[in-house]
This record gives sequence, structure tokens and C-alpha cells, in this order.
Amino acid sequence: MLDELHLRNLGVIEEATLALDGGLTVLTGETGAGKTLVVTALQLLVGGRADTSLVRSGADQATIEARWMPAPAGVRAWHEPDDGEPDEADHADDQPADEAVVSRVIRASGRSRVRIDGELATVGSLADVFGPTVEVHAQDSHRLLLQPTMQRRLLDAWAGPDHLEAVTTHARAHAEHAAAVRRREEVASTATERARELDRLAFEIAEIDAVGLVDADADLRVRIDELTHADDLRSGLAAAGRAIGPDAAGEGLGEAVEALRRLPTTTAATTELQGRLDEVVALAEDLSTDLRVAAESIDADPDALDAAQARLARVRSLTRKYGPELDDVLAFRASAGERHAELAALSEDASGLDAAVDRAAEAMVVTAAVVTEGRRRAASSLVAAVSGHLAELGLAHARFEVAVEPGSITATGGDDVAWRLAANPGQEAADLATAASGGERSRVALALEVALADVTDADVLVFDEVDAGIGGSTAMQVGRKLAMLARSGRQVLCVTHLAQLAAWADRQYVVDKVVDDGPDGPTTRTTVTPVADTDRVAELARMLGGDTTDAARAHAAEVLAEAATAT
Repeated sequence: MLDELHLRNLGVIEEATLALDGGLTVLTGETGAGKTLVVTALQLLVGGRADTSLVRSGADQATIEARWMPAPAGVRAWHEPDDGEPDEADHADDQPADEAVVSRVIRASGRSRVRIDGELATVGSLADVFGPTVEVHAQDSHRLLLQPTMQRRLLDAWAGPDHLEAVTTHARAHAEHAAAVRRREEVASTATERARELDRLAFEIAEIDAVGLVDADADLRVRIDELTHADDLRSGLAAAGRAIGPDAAGEGLGEAVEALRRLPTTTAATTELQGRLDEVVALAEDLSTDLRVAAESIDADPDALDAAQARLARVRSLTRKYGPELDDVLAFRASAGERHAELAALSEDASGLDAAVDRAAEAMVVTAAVVTEGRRRAASSLVAAVSGHLAELGLAHARFEVAVEPGSITATGGDDVAWRLAANPGQEAADLATAASGGERSRVALALEVALADVTDADVLVFDEVDAGIGGSTAMQVGRKLAMLARSGRQVLCVTHLAQLAAWADRQYVVDKVVDDGPDGPTTRTTVTPVADTDRVAELARMLGGDTTDAARAHAAEVLAEAATAT
């Protein structure tokens, strides 16, 4: 909620402060005094376009400052970086968590500056953070109520929680259909590439499988060396066996054994040496036998050598392409098999994707139809509610319509929602933006705001020229509607020329134009002054008849009393 608004050098306003609160606040004053500048200031604070002509003549810059209490929900999100952790520049320790201060400076040079809680910000940030909290209804403003997206959202909210659940269900169905379509498109778009990859993988798998790799292939080089040098290996092993056999080294070892046996006596040392010699003799005999067996096992087989060399060539061909080692080839074969199976499954599933898309589309159409039915029911009740308010606001002959027409199915449903108005009998209903004058549109907006008070998001509602072309009892009804909005928990600010409307306000500010005589000639400035009690009666009297006679004051007091009684 807007707690305080401060203006400096904005148009004809030299300096003004409005202390605001909940309820209804009205701005009154003579035409041209600058009342609408307050509305302009609020538009600038929620991201409106600035114009250097708004800077007061002779000043370097215009400043608009405001304090929100409590702070809008978007302020904390704006302060926090993407990771959700407080930024070093966060003013949480300096700025109470339940308020936010925003300022916008418009320089005559054309440059502008925005700050939120003392931090530099952008105009876009103002729109994002504070835009949703303020709804301005003025003849030249771009109102949220005129946007088709907002009209659809408000109609859905008006329809109630069951309908909103149906909208959510449809959004899920739409997302599932979109996912099925994307899957089918992905499969279709990669069909040719997938076929090529399948062929390549099939060839590579077949090439590896044809060799039939086994663990023994790792020792092929050793086997080839053995076959290549078979004769030399056999003769060398045989010679070694003979060298330590009984006819060679064995004969000498026998002599050594016999010499120890002929010793006249034994000692501990000779006994230990005898044992060691026996071991050598036994080892020599075993080694000689093993060498002879190894020599006999060597087979000089030219056919086996040719086969081993051919096998090695095939294995080397695989390691060059899929290696460099045999384990790498085997790992590649496993990976290629998995990828081939995956692509083959995609190809097999391609025909089933059409059916999946069709099923998702049918489900989406069903959920969209449920949403449409809910909107049509809600449209009838909303029209009835708004029409009743329009009649009380001097637009008894106006016809308000909520059109729910077939459209493309999107995540929000299959409808185009449009709010339309025929301001006078015999006229065709048209979009709210073009169907009526500014004052009529403001009253339509008021009727909509009152009807939708429980479902709209804005905390601050601003009405400018809502009283255009009305008076008397209709003005009292407009004031009553504004007071109803304020009692619903909204903060309502209204610029008005009518005492019958102003009488309903919880607080009133008078905007006066003052001409000062200065050394360089006369200057004009505007003051914004709160009025209450007798001052307020005098202001209402001026608004009623242009004077403050006793009769005018009595009339003003009656109007105030009537509003107070009705409230």
C-alpha cells in the first residue's frame, strides 16, 4: 500500500507531500491546478514513459518519491541475485523489511534515474516490481483491464477455484501434447541421419564380431616369435639339457659327491656341505629333464606360423580402427551395441509416436472444452454483476459483454476472451478501449473493479476523470462505489470535480494554483493541502456552487452527512 508520495518540481508543482493511508483519498481543485500531475507521478513510479516537459520551468530536474508499506512482494525478489542469496548491496539491514522506498528523477537534459531502496534500478524494474500493485484508470493510460490476457485471467479468477483447477489440468494436457509433438518431430527430423548411423554401427559391430576376439589374441606376438624361432629354441634347450646332464656337468657333480664320501671323518661343516651338494645334484637332474622336455615340445610348424601371423594382422586391423589396445576394441564393441539398440528402438517407436500425439491431442481438446464451458458460465454471471453496477453509475443503457469465442488451443485454453461495451442503445459492442469516451471507460473500469474486487491483484487503484459527464445522484453512486472498493481492502485515489463524489472520501487534498510576485516577474506554483472539518466543508461548498456562503456550506454539510450515513 502507498504510504507517502512526495513530488518536487513536477510540472507546476514546486513541492508537495501526500500522506496516504487505506481507504478513499480524493484530490480536488480548480481545473488546470495540476491535480492530474499526481496521477502522472504514480504512472511514472510504475514504469510510465517520462517526458522532459514534466520538469518544472527553471528547474534542473523533477523528483518523484514514494514509500510503500508493506513492501510489494516483488521488492525482495528484485534485491536478491539469481542464486537466491542476499547481495552485498542488499539494504535489508538499513531498510525495514515491511517497507520499500522508490524514487524517479527526470532531468531537463533528458536523462533519468531510478532507485529502489537506494539502489540504482531501471524503468523496467519499476514496471516489474510496482506495476502489478497499481492500477491507473485515466483517459490516456494503458490500463491492464483493456489487455486481453488480463481479461482472460480475471474471468478465470471470477469463475472460482474449481475452474482454475480445470485451467491447470488443461495446461498440463497442453504441455504433454507439446512434448509428444516435439518427440515426433525430433524422431522424424533425424530419420535419415539415424539410418546412416545404424548402417555404420552394424558394419562396425559385424567387423569386430567376425574376428571373434578371445583372450589368447593378446599373446599372438609371443606365439609368432616362438614359431618363427622354433629350431633355434629347440636346439638351444637341448644343448643346455645335455650340458648339465650325467654326461657333462653331472659327471663332475658325481665326482664331488664321491670325494665327500671318502672323507675319513665328518664334521658339522662337512655334513652341511654334503646336504647342499645333494640338493645341487637333484636340481641339476630335474633341470636337465625339464630342458629336454621343453626342447621336445617345440614344434616348427610353418602352417601354424602362417595362421598366427594372419590372425595378428586381423587383430591389428581392429586396433588401428577401434584401439589402440585389444581392451579398447572390446569396449567400443559394447558401446556400439548399446547405441545400435537405442537407435533401432527409436525407429521401431516412430510409428507409435503418431498415435501418442493423437492421444495427447484428444485429451487436450477435452480439457480445453471443460475450460471453455467454465468461462461461458462465468461470463454470464460477470456480465450480470457488472451491468448492475453500470446502471447505478449512470450507464443504465450501456451493454457490457464478455465474449468467449473459439480460438487456437494454447496452454490457457481454446478461447479468445474479449470484454466489450456498447455505450448507447443501438450501437454494436466494441472493445473497451474504443467503445466509449474516457469518462465512460473510467466508470466501466470502476464497475469492473467493484465487481472483481476479490480477484484482482492491484492494491492501489487510481481514477482520473471518473466523474466526466455526470452529476447529482449518479455522482453519489460513483462515490459510493469508490468507497466500497476502499472498504474491500484497496487503497483508492480519485481526482474529481464533484462534491457529491468527494464527500465519500476518507481524506481530501485540495490542489491550488498560486501566483507569486518575484524579482523577475510573477511565477506560478501549485500547492497540495489536506483539508478536514470546516475547511473541507468550505471546499465542498466551492465545488457545489463556486462560493462559500452559509447556504452553500449548509448544502455541503448535507452532502457530507448523506455520504457518512450511507457509509
